[in-house]
Amino acid sequence: MHAFATEKIPQWEDAEFTEEELAELYALGTEFVANERATGLIQHGRLAVSNNGTTLYIYGELCCTTEVKKCGFKEIVVQKKTTANGEWVNIFTYEDLYADSPCYSVQKSLGVVAGYYYRVTCIYYAKKNIFSVQKIEATSNIVHIS
Repeated sequence: MHAFATEKIPQWEDAEFTEEELAELYALGTEFVANERATGLIQHGRLAVSNNGTTLYIYGELCCTTEVKKCGFKEIVVQKKTTANGEWVNIFTYEDLYADSPCYSVQKSLGVVAGYYYRVTCIYYAKKNIFSVQKIEATSNIVHIS
């Protein structure tokens, strides 16, 4: 008979941040302004993580041109850094977060295990029509959960 350790699957929840919390996340996060030579659908985005104890708070925002019909995140991936080899390991993936508008934001919280570094990666997505789509990959700041 073999005994296997099972890892609890994290639960991803909607979160509502106060103006103060959003300002703090804004200061921590990474922001980009789209390259002028790109397709021009995505104007700017922001991705940030912070924590309170073992709760990870995630904020993502994307703003596109007014002609965009579908805007959001193709995926958002929460990663932790392993101590054994220093690699980033995916622990939670959320896919297809969109709105039928030119701007979209995500506010989420996730319970995580202490003792690791965490970050979030994403793929921003904007669609004007079937022939005009833009995707941009991004990585957030890093937090240590102690």
